[in-house]
Amino acid sequence: MKFKSIKLYEENGQRVSRMIEQTLDDLAPGDIVIQSQYAAVNYKDARAVTGVGKVLSNLPAVPGVEVAGLVVESSNPQFKLGDVVTVQGGREFGMRRDGAYSEYVRVPGSWAAHVPEDTDPFESVAMGLAAYTSALAVDELLLRGVKPEHGQILVTGGTGGSSSFAIDMLAGLGYQVVASTGKKETESEYLKSIGAAEVIGRDEIAGGDKFLEEQRWAGVIDAVGGKPLDAALRSTKQRGVVCAFGNAAGETFSTAIYPFILRAVSLVGINGNHPVPTRGAVWQRMQKGGDLRPSHIHQIAYTIAFDHLKAHCDKLIQSGVRGRAVVQF
Repeated sequence: MKFKSIKLYEENGQRVSRMIEQTLDDLAPGDIVIQSQYAAVNYKDARAVTGVGKVLSNLPAVPGVEVAGLVVESSNPQFKLGDVVTVQGGREFGMRRDGAYSEYVRVPGSWAAHVPEDTDPFESVAMGLAAYTSALAVDELLLRGVKPEHGQILVTGGTGGSSSFAIDMLAGLGYQVVASTGKKETESEYLKSIGAAEVIGRDEIAGGDKFLEEQRWAGVIDAVGGKPLDAALRSTKQRGVVCAFGNAAGETFSTAIYPFILRAVSLVGINGNHPVPTRGAVWQRMQKGGDLRPSHIHQIAYTIAFDHLKAHCDKLIQSGVRGRAVVQF
């Protein structure tokens, strides 16, 4: 049996991805084989497919860090034929060995989790790492005592998948959310429809270039890094909390010490790259009936054809997409 996969190669010092045909014998080892139904497209996946970043460490390999589908072979007693499962996160899948962008995937069963019977596999992947990472950030704000009455919460990179889910969750909890985006003119309606109370341009986060700006934000969820993160820190309120997990605007930033020593602002790093079996309470709170369940999953996430994945990744790298794409096989 032959099936299609996207595979990444190193050629003449460049990383190049191609759609190829494989067989099960070509797949990485594991004790379950999954017939892929859906695979998410994260920023890191787009970097891998386009060859922009060294996301995958061992080439050639199949990119993609999230998949859901049907078990079609299993020597693992925890999984039987026909089970609907998902593989998301961790340091191996789609990073150190073959990942999701293949019509069939083989993995160790310890990486997989059953999709709950009342959950569509599309929704499981549509939320996936993006919504889970945002949920961790929202939970961090709650744990550190940031309440709706304390003031506005800024979310940067508003039209991205993680940011869109953060806006949705925060609004559902009663926070007044301000979404920052470089697409204010075209995307304000979308951002308000998923919960943003206000939409501002990325240059409006802070008013100027002082070490400390007007106190505006009770909390921040930053999905882009770089200069927007610096601006957010300089305009965060006394004892505000800034949660950071993205790098689309830069992998480094510089800022003054004053937000930390004069306003006691906290900068918290968020890492959501956890396999589903290890996610615990926050992941459970994202399921149906939970307080972190997004209300606009089908507005934020949408399907694309496998054949269109490479073109979509090119657009994602150029910030030309909204929300979260999910490959439908």
